[in-house]
Amino acid sequence: MAFPALIPSARSYTPGDVPQQQQATLSGMNNAYRQGNRRINQSLTLSYNNISEAQLNEIKAHYLSVNGSFEVFYLSSEVWNGYTTPPVPLVSDYAWRYAEPPTITDGSCDLWSVEISLTTYAVNFGDLIIDAGAAASLPAREYILDAGAAAATPARDYVTNPGAAA
Repeated sequence: MAFPALIPSARSYTPGDVPQQQQATLSGMNNAYRQGNRRINQSLTLSYNNISEAQLNEIKAHYLSVNGSFEVFYLSSEVWNGYTTPPVPLVSDYAWRYAEPPTITDGSCDLWSVEISLTTYAVNFGDLIIDAGAAASLPAREYILDAGAAAATPARDYVTNPGAAA
């Protein structure tokens, strides 16, 4: 299930950092060792204020469809509404997962407020196919977006818009 196409009322993005190890030497000098080239611990908090019950149900349904914080997903373009270039591209080597369950606050006049906390999950881009069309079944990929008529075997872990690859 795709992330709900709702424009958030507010966004809070933290760009994270590259993985590194800081070490102080016996002489008091500091050394840093970079342990990777992709940022880790990126986070995004989305606030949706005064939304309808139908919109609230979309958010809850998405959370349940990805099994809470277990499965990864990509964000809809509406999440980055207002950005010419989003800080994290919609489809990249970073997927998202829920950092914690959504916080739902009852409002007045049948309106609700929801706060969602997300964190990035690094995806090996070699395991990702975008717009597979009639892609051959080998090599096996874990992630397929817009599978089209791609072969259903071997089984994939994450398929968005499965087409014939279901």
